[in-house]
Amino acid sequence: MEADNLTEGQRLAFDQLQEICSAACGALQIVDVGEPEEKGDPLRLRLSIDTQPYERVEGGFSFRSREPINIAIPSRFPIEHPKAEFVHKRFKGYPHVQWGNSMCLYVAPDVEWSAKDGMFGFVERLNHWLQDAALNKLDPDNAPLHPPAIYSRSDIGFVFELDAPEIAADRNFWLGTAQISQRNKVCFDVVDWGGIPKTLPDDKKYAACLLLNTPLPMEYPDTVLKLICELVNRQIPFDFLFQILKLFALYQKDKEPLYLVLGAPMRRRMAGEAIRQHLAVWRVDPESVAVLKAIVVAGEDEEIEGKKGEFFKWALTAKTDWCSVYDNRKEVTYRRDQDTNASWLLEKRVAILGCGALGSHIAEYVVRAGAAKIRLLDRAAVKPGVLVRQQFEAYQVGFTKESALKVHLSMINPNADVAHLRRDLRKGLPDDFKVNDFDLIIDATASRHVEAALQLQFENEDIWPPMMTCSIDGTASKGIAIMRMQKNQNGPCDLSRLTKEVAFSHVDLTPFVEAFWPAEQTSPIFQPEPGCSEPTFVGSASDVAFFASSFFDFALRVSQNAKEDASYSIFVSKAQRGTLGGSISSKEIPHSKPLVTKEVINGYKVVVSERAKSAIEAEITRNTREGSSKNETGGLLLGEIDDSLSTIYLDVATGAPPDSFKSTSRFECGIEGTAQVCSFHQRKSEGSTRFIGVWHTHPTSLPEPSSIDLNAMLKILHFQENPPRHVVMLIVGKTLTNPIWQFHFFRRNQFVFMESSGNE
Repeated sequence: MEADNLTEGQRLAFDQLQEICSAACGALQIVDVGEPEEKGDPLRLRLSIDTQPYERVEGGFSFRSREPINIAIPSRFPIEHPKAEFVHKRFKGYPHVQWGNSMCLYVAPDVEWSAKDGMFGFVERLNHWLQDAALNKLDPDNAPLHPPAIYSRSDIGFVFELDAPEIAADRNFWLGTAQISQRNKVCFDVVDWGGIPKTLPDDKKYAACLLLNTPLPMEYPDTVLKLICELVNRQIPFDFLFQILKLFALYQKDKEPLYLVLGAPMRRRMAGEAIRQHLAVWRVDPESVAVLKAIVVAGEDEEIEGKKGEFFKWALTAKTDWCSVYDNRKEVTYRRDQDTNASWLLEKRVAILGCGALGSHIAEYVVRAGAAKIRLLDRAAVKPGVLVRQQFEAYQVGFTKESALKVHLSMINPNADVAHLRRDLRKGLPDDFKVNDFDLIIDATASRHVEAALQLQFENEDIWPPMMTCSIDGTASKGIAIMRMQKNQNGPCDLSRLTKEVAFSHVDLTPFVEAFWPAEQTSPIFQPEPGCSEPTFVGSASDVAFFASSFFDFALRVSQNAKEDASYSIFVSKAQRGTLGGSISSKEIPHSKPLVTKEVINGYKVVVSERAKSAIEAEITRNTREGSSKNETGGLLLGEIDDSLSTIYLDVATGAPPDSFKSTSRFECGIEGTAQVCSFHQRKSEGSTRFIGVWHTHPTSLPEPSSIDLNAMLKILHFQENPPRHVVMLIVGKTLTNPIWQFHFFRRNQFVFMESSGNE
């Protein structure tokens, strides 16, 4: 071929096709060539294909022994794929045949067409298509149906998110209304299905809706008359259709189009599922509606009879077209986030505390995941400076963040139940806020005040849903999130302390220790508006989005896979600004399960680490092995007492110092090496773990304090240099049979001194 209008791609296609024909030994032949008339036109070829080897079944395509097929090779081949069509319309109405003869070879050309395979891949695809067509396998019973061909010409679209009404088994069709709401200038939503009322209200907008229980042709009609003929063939009386068109024509306001939603059972989402309605929307333009009105406004039925001739003329020429349909019904479509971690949130209920940097990003992920109920709590205002990284817009400056975020989320998903509560979370959750109404609570405030307030409320609730807390450091290069499941006994402050212990105990987490728990503040506090703003971090929208998405994914993975009493921390880092070759990393660590109990005097909660519990049990065993099982033993308790939370944290327990005294009636804790032990743990924990008390055993008796024990507490609280203001005493009773742990918390002012008379 020497035509000047051929592109290099078309020459390549022709050469490849000739090579294929040469190897096919007559099964494939080029019988005609139509060269491009102008640059950019397709190269048109007619092929003759031997179909005799194809196995045939009833219902399959009845090919001739040699089937002629036209091929159009685009000028941009092989970037664009060729198209194939039959030279006749004998297979009009068959699946995957459009416009009566066009063969739909590729469902998703961007994925299925391979440019490097060229005509070799195209001919192979064509051969498989013809084989399946002969075997009636283009739309097999165990596969999704190919939707019918509807060639939309209107610039108006319709969104369907409600499943279609069911058609009664004894009916041929369902006739009703589709209430529509205008989403924007070019798109409507179908917001409700209903029957045909006697009169249509003026304050709402409706389209007529007709759903069939039998399929329509694979190519939908393109005129009113053709559509009516198809419907009459399906036993829908003409007079009935006439009355419906009359009703809706009269209902339309001047210069408004008429819409008809038409459905037929021609869709299914996946193999094995029931066949569902394929929905299309037919639009009659305002001028044609006006003509129809003039025809049907007759006043009497007998006058209408005389108008039918005019109606048929109108139906033959009325300007109609099909609207674009954006189908998002559950019965026929898959969510694009199905089988992802986010899919767990579908129809869930989520509360988001703090609607700033992390909170505004996470809230958007939550609403896009399909959460049914979202509650936003915050009280801060949107300031111009936060627009660089928070999900707000310039017009929202001055509004509170939770109210502004509600607007943003409602625009993403108007169907979600999103509400906002203006609340200073440092005072805790509102009294009428029921935590049990939620499947997940996300604390994105990064506030110790909020954490403490939530801890106090946590102690007063029998059930608390899964909860995630999260924060990022001052340079937005490191972040920590904590996730607790619903039956975990630890509140927010408890888990923060556990997370700190985890960070201090892993060498590779030292950068997080330095970022979140520095021994001293070495960098200046960042205030974006010095003197009038709270300290914050330095970070961009992409920095925040990185951590928000990491934390969001972490929370959902834990929610779906962790045990009901578990808790986890995740440590996430990204490359520092101004560095090359940096890495992104994360480390998830499950928390140990501490013993949680109550002390008996003041009712403080006691959280005993596994490490401390194991150390005490080991000392009791060693004492039995190396001495007398009836001798008391004991040691030191190190941790923290938080009066604001009425909580005692026991992190470390020691065995008996070498200079301790042990007998069957008492235990005197020695002091040799204790100062060094206490100093070591206090330095290692940056002050979190320090001396808080002592422990000892009552091998054969109950764990009640004896006069000797009380005297020991008196000495600690009053008769030593720099005495503590409170001290904890743990007694482990009945160690020979069934050990009973009992904590006693003494304050200095609980001891009353009485002077001796001298005669006693």
